[in-house]
Amino acid sequence: MNVREMESRLEFKEDVQIPVPWGHLSAKVWGPDDGVPVLAVHGLMDNAGSFDTLAPLLPPHVRLVCLELCGHGYSSAYPPGVILHYFDNAYHVKLVVDHFKWDQVILIGHSIGAITLFLFASIFPEHVSKMISLDLVKPVSVSVSKLPVIMRGIITEILGFSEVVSPSTVTYQEARQSLVDNYKGSVDDKAADVLLIRGLKKKANAEDAYEFVISDMRILVRTLTLSEEQIKVLVANIRCPLLIIRASNGLKNFTEKVLGEYLDIYRSSSPDFRIVDVEGTHHVHLTHPERVAPHIRQFLLPPPLASKL
Repeated sequence: MNVREMESRLEFKEDVQIPVPWGHLSAKVWGPDDGVPVLAVHGLMDNAGSFDTLAPLLPPHVRLVCLELCGHGYSSAYPPGVILHYFDNAYHVKLVVDHFKWDQVILIGHSIGAITLFLFASIFPEHVSKMISLDLVKPVSVSVSKLPVIMRGIITEILGFSEVVSPSTVTYQEARQSLVDNYKGSVDDKAADVLLIRGLKKKANAEDAYEFVISDMRILVRTLTLSEEQIKVLVANIRCPLLIIRASNGLKNFTEKVLGEYLDIYRSSSPDFRIVDVEGTHHVHLTHPERVAPHIRQFLLPPPLASKL
């Protein structure tokens, strides 16, 4: 990064809480109040810290709001007994857009955050000026023939998570190692440290004793039950420029044939569709943001400015 780029780094501004009917949604805000609105949404079990290393590399003229999904980070969980559906997250995004009174917003989503934003952009295309998906080509689908079994499994999982379990106490090293192990190599120790800033809370009067912030395991239940055909209808309604950044060692949960079908849909529906591959894991935007940021900057900035990067 040269001197000019270092001088134009996006700067963290504040933490905010957005009031919602069941409590609040938390977010980290970067950039000026009058900046171009950009909403970033993290992946499953992550938090707003997922964008901490990427944010400083983004254009300084944007106002980046890194939202924490319901039950993640510092955001309120749903009341006991309520099922958190993937579509609920899209509804929550609409609450955030309305809260900030944004006519249009640029979206950046990673993993389940990208699923959320694919749904939002297809339902409310008039509110989305551009969208960036980090290591996710399309929302997950289910086989129609297996739907009864899948839906039974969802209810069974929800029932299994209905009891409130007291969080276990761990040392910091145990928490870090747990995160690295559970993510199966997608994050290293350094990236885990970033996520744990908002993912751990220190126990009072203890030198090295912590609890994980996330204790509501309902967020683990995969409640999206759309078929491939239904998802194609939805994403075909995305009208904005779309950038997909794929990681070489990231998600690969579909065939090349299915990939080609979705790329054809995006090329047809989006006025500016781009897909690029970068070296890295599913969390490459966190572990190696310098590989991801140039593609995002070029996508966000006007051509004359992007050409100078």
